[in-house]
Amino acid sequence: MRLVVSFLSCALLLIACGSDPDQAARARSGDRAAAKDKGPAIPAVLNQTVDLSACLLDEDLGADAALGACPTYVLQSLDYMTTECRASGGVLKAVPDSSIWSLDVDADGSSEILIDLSQNFTCYGAPAVLACGSLGCPYFLYTQRGEAWVELGAVNADDGPGIEVLGGEPGTPATLRGGCLGNRPCSELTHYAWKGGAYERSWIEYRRNIVDVVPSSLWRLSREAPVLTAPSRVGQQIETYPAGTAVIVLGNSRTAPYKYVSPCNGCRRGFVEAALLEK
Repeated sequence: MRLVVSFLSCALLLIACGSDPDQAARARSGDRAAAKDKGPAIPAVLNQTVDLSACLLDEDLGADAALGACPTYVLQSLDYMTTECRASGGVLKAVPDSSIWSLDVDADGSSEILIDLSQNFTCYGAPAVLACGSLGCPYFLYTQRGEAWVELGAVNADDGPGIEVLGGEPGTPATLRGGCLGNRPCSELTHYAWKGGAYERSWIEYRRNIVDVVPSSLWRLSREAPVLTAPSRVGQQIETYPAGTAVIVLGNSRTAPYKYVSPCNGCRRGFVEAALLEK
C-alpha cells in the first residue's frame, strides 16, 4: 500500500497530505464528526435501589406475582443463566447490591438502563459459568416501551461504568462516549453511534487521532515493526515487535494508511503501518 508522504507535517496537522483528495476529505470529515460529537457530556448514574432478588423466587412462593415486578431486561436472560448455572451444579442468586446505570440517551426525560447481568447475579458453587474471560462481559442498553424493555445495543465492559451521553437533539439518540469514567482524563475514547435502530461502536479517538472501528480480526506483522502513538512515522514508539507477531486490528486511521492494533492482552494499543500487516 502506498504510504502518505511528508509524515511530519501531516502528524502536526492531523490531516492527510499527499495526492489523494479522497483521503484528505475523509480526514476533514472525521474532524467535523469529532467536533460535532463533542459537547456537554452527561455521565451515566449508578443506581443501586433496584432489588433483583424477587426475580429468583420459587414458583411455590408466588413467583408469578414476584416476576410481575421483575424488569423484562432481566427476564430476557434469566432462564438461560438459571439453566446454565444448575447444569453446572450451582445455584443462581442475586448479589446484595445491584449495579445498574441510568442515562437518558435521547433527552426525552425518561432514563434508559445500562446493565451487566453477570455483576448482579452469581452462580454459587460454579462461579465460572457466568464469567466472560479477560475482556469482561458487555453491558446491554435498554429503553422502556410500554411495559417492556427493548435492547438498544451493547457497550464494551471497559466502557460501561464510565459511559457518557454527548449532547444531541432532543428525541434523537445521541452519540455515547466510553472510556473516561466521568471526568477522569483518558487517551482512548470509544464512540457508539446510533445506526439502523441500535447503537454500534463507530469510531475511537486515541490521542486526538480518529480511528474508524472495524470488526476485530487477527493479523500478523510481515516484518519487524514499531507500534506508535500516532498514525505517522514521527509518532512516539510504544514497543517494537518481531516479524510474525500476531495483533488484533481494531480500526483504521482516517488520516494515514495505518491500522490501530492491540498486540496482546494488557499491551498498550497503538498504530502500525498497514503495509506491514498481513492476514
